Amino acid sequence: MPDTLAVNPLTTDAVTRPAVEKTGRRPGFWIGYSGETITGPEVADFLDATRVVLEKTGWTRSYTDNDPEIPEPDESLSIKAMLLTLWRYAREALGQEGPLTLTYGMYRVDNNDAKQVADRVLDALVAAHTGTPTAQATAWAERKNRTWGEVRDLLTAGVDLARTHGPR
Repeated sequence: MPDTLAVNPLTTDAVTRPAVEKTGRRPGFWIGYSGETITGPEVADFLDATRVVLEKTGWTRSYTDNDPEIPEPDESLSIKAMLLTLWRYAREALGQEGPLTLTYGMYRVDNNDAKQVADRVLDALVAAHTGTPTAQATAWAERKNRTWGEVRDLLTAGVDLARTHGPR
């Protein structure tokens, strides 16, 4: 059970202030793929739904490519058979139940417009947290020492930032 008294380092004023400034400097920050403005509450709901998905399925930092269940390619197969086999493996990988990375957790929540803006919100928070001009939250979440608690804190901070500072 998470410690409810612990301070989320991603919601401190030192992180939130520069992240909010970044959202205001970019005129298209809150615009999704549709070309329409995505509201702060929409982004907050998307990030909260992502957190719920990852809590239910489990979170993993990354996937390994050394799965013993995947057979070596059979060179006697036709190109068509190879492509169909590859397609089946890809479909199975995308449909897996869990645990999921942050990226796949976000894809499980069906709202591409909100996902695009949510990515920007999380990136702005990670950039402010790390003190760098740019950062990618999904890469940050994949770092070797990353924990679910840190990723959950990032999602929580994103919910707070979007709901408080996003457009209505």
